[in-house]
Amino acid sequence: MANTDVIMPESSLTAMSRRQHLAKTFESYRAELDSDNERRERLIILSRSITQLSKKLIFHLHRGATSLGPAKEKTLTEGRKKEREIWVNFGKIRDELRVRGAGMESDKDEKAGREAFWRWNRQVSPGLEEYIEGLSFLWYLEHGTLIPLEEVQQTLSDEAGEPLVVVTPEDYILGMSDLTGELMRYATNALSTGDHGTPLAVCEFVRTVKAHFDGISPQMLYKLSKKQDETQRSLEKIEKVCYALRLRLIEFADRPEILAQMAKRALEDAADNEGGGRGDE
Repeated sequence: MANTDVIMPESSLTAMSRRQHLAKTFESYRAELDSDNERRERLIILSRSITQLSKKLIFHLHRGATSLGPAKEKTLTEGRKKEREIWVNFGKIRDELRVRGAGMESDKDEKAGREAFWRWNRQVSPGLEEYIEGLSFLWYLEHGTLIPLEEVQQTLSDEAGEPLVVVTPEDYILGMSDLTGELMRYATNALSTGDHGTPLAVCEFVRTVKAHFDGISPQMLYKLSKKQDETQRSLEKIEKVCYALRLRLIEFADRPEILAQMAKRALEDAADNEGGGRGDE
């Protein structure tokens, strides 16, 4: 009986093997790219959520920052609770960055998460900077000082002290630069309530922060230059208000009702100047 099996040439088998290998290779590339795109989208969504919650925290602090006694303490206590709600989202970012392979050792898992953070830093940084701005504003209201980088990193760590995300000096500085705008609003709001000490203290604080940041070369941190322009505008507004305040304190120290009117007028003039400047731009 004749043998009906077809014996393919070795060259054909080799070509088929190569095609199968290429197909499997490109299939794995496609799966990896799809996985990366999905992870990028999830990180962007988490970062936007952190940004929105941080803005809500800042708005909450402004509503009660100029209050006195128990009212201000309540504002700060609630602010800490809101900050912890944001912290939960950073935990989700850490989980997203970790590689969850079957049987993977915990130390390798942590290392993979840290390496992934640097890869996906651009997606995480916007929310992180906004969070640092809100946290630093809360810290200033509590302590009257600039929050240290080490404190920011400790706040963004878990119960065991492991970082949820890495706070880089760049993220820290950019977040601190945004803080000056919130302090300007805080100073003007305080003046409108008759608080004359807060605007003067904030003016000196913002002036000091700007002087330190001016020493950073644009080549080292190019994003800071635009933020410093905004800091300069905020500082000028505070200085104009404080200048008018000091003059009126001397002139109307014994007439608080007139002093309040002068403070209100100074705030309105500063707001008009700011609006005119933006219109010219």
